[in-house]
Amino acid sequence: MLPKMKISIQFILSHLFAYIFVSIPYYQWVLKVHYVGEAPVFARFLLTEAAGALWSKAIGFLFPSLFLQSLLILVFLFMIWDFFVIQSFWKQFSILIWIRVVLCGVVSISPAVGNLEGLVFMIPEVSVQIHSLVFLEILLQGLVHTFSFLIFYRWSNK
Repeated sequence: MLPKMKISIQFILSHLFAYIFVSIPYYQWVLKVHYVGEAPVFARFLLTEAAGALWSKAIGFLFPSLFLQSLLILVFLFMIWDFFVIQSFWKQFSILIWIRVVLCGVVSISPAVGNLEGLVFMIPEVSVQIHSLVFLEILLQGLVHTFSFLIFYRWSNK
């Protein structure tokens, strides 16, 4: 298999694994109350389970959008690949965390829960605590994605 194709498959699978392993349980155990609880703040500006058919339709687009998201991150990673591969494990880890958590999460351009612009422009009902919970999810997902990709990549190249 072509090396970049193999890397792409590993990256995409680790991205999907991180979502399944972190975000699905995190939603159920931590964030669901903010979507469909007694005072569902996210329901004011996002689709929630209460939206019925619209929620189901959105869920149908979830994995294709995650696939596209991982491809777009991968395009950037391939731009710096020659630099990336000569780094130690921990420098590679730091580079991927920076891309995944900081650039794709905290400093993303659109105001969203868990990022800096969202902290400024989000409705007041989205408290700093809720922003922190979403940021923690972004961080955990980034850590799992990065670690699983690097283990997968390094193991397959031995």
